[in-house]
Amino acid sequence: MQIVGLRVCASLTSAVYRKALRISQFAKKDISLGEIINLMQVDAQIFAELMPYINMVWSAPLQILISLYFLWQLLGIAVLAGVAVMIVLIPVNGAIVKRVQVFQLSQMQNKDARIQLINEVLNGIKVLKLYGWEPSFEGKIINIREKEIGILKKAAYLNACMALLFSLAPFLVALLTFVAFVNIDEENILTPQRAFVSLTLFTNMHFSMGVLPLVIVWMAESYISVKRLNKFMNNDELDPNNVSHDATCGNKT
Repeated sequence: MQIVGLRVCASLTSAVYRKALRISQFAKKDISLGEIINLMQVDAQIFAELMPYINMVWSAPLQILISLYFLWQLLGIAVLAGVAVMIVLIPVNGAIVKRVQVFQLSQMQNKDARIQLINEVLNGIKVLKLYGWEPSFEGKIINIREKEIGILKKAAYLNACMALLFSLAPFLVALLTFVAFVNIDEENILTPQRAFVSLTLFTNMHFSMGVLPLVIVWMAESYISVKRLNKFMNNDELDPNNVSHDATCGNKT
């Protein structure tokens, strides 16, 4: 899948480049060079990162369900206590993912604006030097960059919270399940054999529960990238009929 991801990334980069060559002058008014660069370097790269783990979307829940099935055979109805913990974490995870999507969109917009401004500065560097406008434009670029850093910090905090929740989830699930198993019936005895087998199953769930939130975040980012790529690829193109080719020009001597 990693090779597939690299091929998808290369195909998207090539498609954006070809589209940039054919885009109409009217459409170029709303598209900056920075946006095109971000589409090729950032948005396309997200798919290369996502594809190696895309199968975790279905395999991780399947592994969790299989582990829960065997845990049910060992601990019975007490497993529902652990399931309740995972159900509670689902809406929390969903809320975090939505916020990450908002931050991702804002961060990409700021990055587009920063690259566009830097490109304008480089193109007009002689005028800036002549009139001494360097501090003014430097302040504008730094201001946009500070906004980017602020958004990245907020997204990092959310990702850290998500990682913390899913790191604690197996421990909380195991703890509540064992407590419920012992308290449901006095005849329920948590023997070493039952405890260690259960812990092994909980450990098997740990990787799936740890990777799944990362895949969800990457899918959220890829969704934003798909919308950006789709918007760019649907722009008007130059009409090839407006260009005429004189076949006799090449035959003149």
